[in-house]
Amino acid sequence: MKKFKKFIIIFCALMLLIVACAPGDEDLNEDESNEPIDDNNTGANANNDTFDDEEKELKGSAQGYAGEITVTVVVNGEDIVSVEAIGKDETEGVGSLAIDELPDKIAQADSVEVDNVSGATKTSEGIKQAVNNALQNNIQSKQ
Repeated sequence: MKKFKKFIIIFCALMLLIVACAPGDEDLNEDESNEPIDDNNTGANANNDTFDDEEKELKGSAQGYAGEITVTVVVNGEDIVSVEAIGKDETEGVGSLAIDELPDKIAQADSVEVDNVSGATKTSEGIKQAVNNALQNNIQSKQ
């Protein structure tokens, strides 16, 4: 039993030593920043362009399941504030669910990287593509 107690004490001491020697935030290189790396220079700060901190209304469109889907995206700087989608030819009860639900999900996530609405994959992908097109048109207009 004494050997077991010694083992536990040594084990705990080693664990404390490991934790104490582990690198923390203060050990990070001062030159490193938390900014995302953009190796292709294609992001928001490409060519030293920055987004304005004012709300803008952007328009985009893409092909859905049964026709064209148009979106209105309101952005504030780089943040997606709201999204409204219209797809008058999308299937009622299926594609219309994506038209109703997906824009809010995109705005809440501040990204098009959200799950599709079940059963409405083509409509969901069309909405996401239309939002991407609106955002891309905004970036291109700044260049």
